[in-house]
Amino acid sequence: MEPDTTTDDNGTPNKIECAICLQPCIQPVQLPCRHVFCYLCVKGVTYQGKRCAMCRQEIPVNYLDNPLLIAAPQSTVAFEGSYQWFYEGRNGWWQYDDRTSLEIETAYKNGEQQCEVLIAGLLYIIDFQKSLQMRRCDSYRRRRIKRDLVSVPKKGIAGIRQIPETVPASEAPVNENNTDNDSLENSSSDENCQN
Repeated sequence: MEPDTTTDDNGTPNKIECAICLQPCIQPVQLPCRHVFCYLCVKGVTYQGKRCAMCRQEIPVNYLDNPLLIAAPQSTVAFEGSYQWFYEGRNGWWQYDDRTSLEIETAYKNGEQQCEVLIAGLLYIIDFQKSLQMRRCDSYRRRRIKRDLVSVPKKGIAGIRQIPETVPASEAPVNENNTDNDSLENSSSDENCQN
């Protein structure tokens, strides 16, 4: 089942816009109701209300364990010297998605001591001096961050596991065990911590 897309006057497909963040989808996923959103936007909606933001159809409890990816996650942004931003998870590092990385990099380059980013519907403070990410409403939920080469080993991008490079892309299942709950702090227990 293909997602609904639009084309421009030349018949070229346009990027799918996320109805939650109102920006082009990053790591687009399709819900069972066929609506398409950014993976992190769906993650935030799932933790907050468990219903599609467009039609209100219930999102299956285990959807985040095996979302229907429209395209495998790829990073297209590398900063000066081929650097990228990462956050620590269990047994490894996750790369931030391009949009969040760009926000962090801009604040870093401007010499700010910290910045705020919105991830999966929650505000996080990025503290450059302490190399930490923490929830704005719960500073005890922390994880380390780092700015490192794009080529360093990583678990995946923004919660979606990287497919091992030893498997040809045509043979690798995009949806099999491709997410991990340590990709962001679980926010299901923290309903009062909204932006």
